[in-house]
Amino acid sequence: MLTSYKFIDTEPGFRVCREDERAEWVNLEDPSGDELAAVAGAWDLPGQFLTDPLDPKERPRLDQEGRAELIIVSLPAVRTTEKGRHVFSTVPLGLVLCDDVLITVCSEVGLVGDLVNRHMKKPRAVDCRRVLLKILIESSNDYIRHLELMEGITDRAEGSLSKSQHTQEIMTLLTIDKALIIYTVALKSNRGIMTKLMEGKMLSLNERELDLVDQALIENQQAIYMADIFGQVMGSLGDAFGNIINTNLNKIMKFLAGMTIILMLPTLVVGVYGMNITLPLADHPRAFLYISLFCVLLSSLVWIYFLRKKWI
Repeated sequence: MLTSYKFIDTEPGFRVCREDERAEWVNLEDPSGDELAAVAGAWDLPGQFLTDPLDPKERPRLDQEGRAELIIVSLPAVRTTEKGRHVFSTVPLGLVLCDDVLITVCSEVGLVGDLVNRHMKKPRAVDCRRVLLKILIESSNDYIRHLELMEGITDRAEGSLSKSQHTQEIMTLLTIDKALIIYTVALKSNRGIMTKLMEGKMLSLNERELDLVDQALIENQQAIYMADIFGQVMGSLGDAFGNIINTNLNKIMKFLAGMTIILMLPTLVVGVYGMNITLPLADHPRAFLYISLFCVLLSSLVWIYFLRKKWI
């Protein structure tokens, strides 16, 4: 999907271009081959500048060719499955600057539009270079929001796991742990891109724009710090949950062993009275009732004894 926008001073900060207007922001979301060819031809861009960000395995990097400058960063993404589980991942975002036009390329529909829309609700920067830098800041903020979401999911799983033997909570924690590793790698890769921008290796930035990059670096570093702390907590939780599972399993096995002993006593009495020998009450008309009451009484006494000893 290809959409062209023009930045404005009023809400929401941008609008769709009319046919006779020059675009200042071109947004490509899950684009077709024809749309990629049209944009590349209109601004004389290398084809790989538009196709590389569509590769889900593309890593953050900088590139420059002629008038075009390319920045690829990783954005956090989350989707909810039909069963209500959250799946976290990262998506490459290509940011191309060419002739004062910002071109964004992403395989996910709606991700970039939401990012820019949230940025525009703050003090707006209607220059395409500053919008690019604001996107870097907002992407770091997104990582922080996702890490906070992971923390909430982990807290809920922790509360459920201590009371159950279900594997769903364990799988949730494994999913979070995997996402945490992916996010940490993406954040550190993004930090490398921002550091190169601060060093002036690309996008000759003025003082105000350097301040925005510095702000993006601060947000990025905060997200990395949160991810590192969260990773240490997840490591401790893994050991603690393993102990909890073993403890719960031991309780279940102890309960089953106690119940086996209690049920074995009536079986023993009935087995004895099933032998073809002379036994007490063998000829009594109410032998069945007395033997049944004896079995219930014996099992009840053993049950009470086990409860007092806290064996079941």
